This record gives sequence, structure tokens and C-alpha cells, in this order.
Amino acid sequence: MRRRKTKRQMMKSKKGVSEIIAWILLLGFSVSLAVIIYNWSRTQTEDLTQSTVSFVEGKLECQEVSINVATNPECNQLTITNRGKLNIDQFAIRTFTGDQASSLIEEGVLTPKKSKIVNIQNPDKIEVIPIVEINNKMIGCNEKKIFYEC
Repeated sequence: MRRRKTKRQMMKSKKGVSEIIAWILLLGFSVSLAVIIYNWSRTQTEDLTQSTVSFVEGKLECQEVSINVATNPECNQLTITNRGKLNIDQFAIRTFTGDQASSLIEEGVLTPKKSKIVNIQNPDKIEVIPIVEINNKMIGCNEKKIFYEC
């Protein structure tokens, strides 16, 4: 003979199923969140590694850069000489007159042991920063800048 379940027994059995479903959903959300965090942290690590490698390459390349700056007596013409082993692709030239500063980028490749003449407007002080191209990015070699007072 088959025994009929009471309402109380039926409610208990349904309640048990809902707890199992809740645990399965909780586990699914936890796994999904773990996968998302893993992928995000992996891309962040790859980006940080790539930027560190680029920074180190730039530092190594800049060690091979060496320039010399000379001016005429009126200080309106710079002669920049590449004394290093690498081509210099650009120069950032900052001029200071009184309390005003102006900047210009002098483009054009300067090969080793060659010079370039740049005309400027009678400044009090001059700062020249060589810029080299590394992996299609222009890197300024700040540690190799030349500061010159007229």
C-alpha cells in the first residue's frame, strides 16, 4: 500500500531541493568570478611586463647616446654633435629667456660623428634632450640632456 505524503513532508522535500540549487548557483558564481579575476590579473601582468621591458630597453639604448652642444658668441645658433654609437632621431630643445621658456622638437636623424646646426632666439639658457626611436616609440634620454648657459 502506498502511503501518501503529508503537506509537511512535501514542503521539506521542496526546501531541500532549493538549498541544493542555491549551493550550485553559489558555486557557479564563485567559479565565474575566479575566472574573471584570473584573466584580468594575467592581462595586467603582461602589460606591466611589457612596459618594464620597454623601459629597460630605453635605458640600455640611452647609455649609447652621447651629444655635445656648442653655440656661437651671440648664442643664437646651436651646433649639436652626435658623439655616441647610435642614430639620434630627434632633439627636444628648451630655451629659457628671463622667466619664459619655450620648446621645440628638431626632427631629422643625426648619425654618429655628425653635427647639426639649429638656429634659436638669443636665450639665457638652453637644454637639449636627445630622442631615439626604440620599437617604433620615441624615447627621450633625459639622463643624457645637456644644459648650457649663454
